[in-house]
Amino acid sequence: MKLKSIYEQMEKGATHVPKRANCKIVFRHSIRGNIKNGTFGREVLLTNEGIELARSFGRGLRYNIGFFASSSCDRNIQTCNEILLGKGVKKKLIIASKELEAPQIKDRCVSDKVFADYNYRSDVIIHKLVTDGLPGFYSIEETAKIMLDFIFAYGNEANTVDLFCTHDFQMAILYAYLFDFTSSEEELEYKKWPMMLEGMIFWGKRNHFWCSWRGQIKEFIN
Repeated sequence: MKLKSIYEQMEKGATHVPKRANCKIVFRHSIRGNIKNGTFGREVLLTNEGIELARSFGRGLRYNIGFFASSSCDRNIQTCNEILLGKGVKKKLIIASKELEAPQIKDRCVSDKVFADYNYRSDVIIHKLVTDGLPGFYSIEETAKIMLDFIFAYGNEANTVDLFCTHDFQMAILYAYLFDFTSSEEELEYKKWPMMLEGMIFWGKRNHFWCSWRGQIKEFIN
């Protein structure tokens, strides 16, 4: 698969997808405005740079878009619409709040309080989830299963790319589970945290798939 991205490792990862196979990209929304410290900032939209980056990503997709799903957050929906505009196609966008926005939440009231208690430090939260677990949250394994079950349940047509627009926190949970890198909070915060419009590339079936992330390719057999 050919992919044009500002991230060289995404372009290289895409080249490993077998010819005419279906692949899936789980990615963070594009560049957003600033979020005030200590808030979730659901209302914050893309910057002008974020809009142009999303359009450029759409222009760089060589495959036809198959299934397209997004978090219900406005900036995610905006990212998806700009990708479609760049690609020059119209496509129904599926809103998947549970799977792409809140797969980690077991009890919203409790998890919101935990976030506040940790001053909304997503890296600290994920490290705690990996090492100890936290009240109000599903485990890393349970959260990853919700996301993986969803992305492999839809689309899957040959010679298409299925797109799933999520957030940095959910992406970090997914690759914390798949690539097991969370040896420290510092590693999450300074070396591995997902960037805007950066994505993981999947191909194969739910019970046997490959994932490319920042130059690493791993095979998973369930």
